[in-house]
Amino acid sequence: MSELIKKNIEDIKNKINILCNKHNRNTSDIELIAVSKFHEANKIQEAYLNGLAHFGENYIQEWQKKSDLLKPNLPDLKWHIIGHLQNNKAKFINDNVHCLQSLDSLSLAKEIENKSQLNSKLNILVQLQIDINDKNKSGIQIEKTNELLDFISQSKKLLLKGFMGIGPAEIEHNKRKDLYYTFVENSKKLWNVFYNNPQNQKPIISLGMSSDYELAIECGSTMLRMGTAIFGDRNKS
Repeated sequence: MSELIKKNIEDIKNKINILCNKHNRNTSDIELIAVSKFHEANKIQEAYLNGLAHFGENYIQEWQKKSDLLKPNLPDLKWHIIGHLQNNKAKFINDNVHCLQSLDSLSLAKEIENKSQLNSKLNILVQLQIDINDKNKSGIQIEKTNELLDFISQSKKLLLKGFMGIGPAEIEHNKRKDLYYTFVENSKKLWNVFYNNPQNQKPIISLGMSSDYELAIECGSTMLRMGTAIFGDRNKS
């Protein structure tokens, strides 16, 4: 298993290099998140030992178990919560979370502010809706971000680092491409409005998974969330 994960990581990094050269992107601008949902802790450790530091989990309970298990030996492993977070789970967010990528409502932001266990500011990506016709994905509509961003700007616990999006499962390639380019442009516009004078800071744009990361790189993603391509098929039992 360790050799397979090692080879998968090497293949992905090589492919990212090729794609960055093709699309005039800097490889150093692309962060790879290993989505470890439903994968055992030993696989996470193997991926970490083969050069990955960032891992994404969808479910709070699963993340808690893995975090507690791996923290003694891998203290600098960086956890990202990438799945939809229910308001009543905000109380479980603590300093072991490196980044919450799925902040999608003002009510959730307020719950984190009031009930989380954070002692320092939490890196936040606001999850934007990519396709208004895709009812199966979470995300706040671009037009409704003002209140949320205003709250983050005054928050003592939240630090905006960028934006996240999840593309529709099935859609024609050119339509997906248009949606992704629009998402990236909207993310940059919101970032500049939020910070007013960004001083060369650039937003994290978390877009692209195992099935669409090539297009995501072309469209301007700076963070890829990949699970199957790294770990293989998930054990959902």
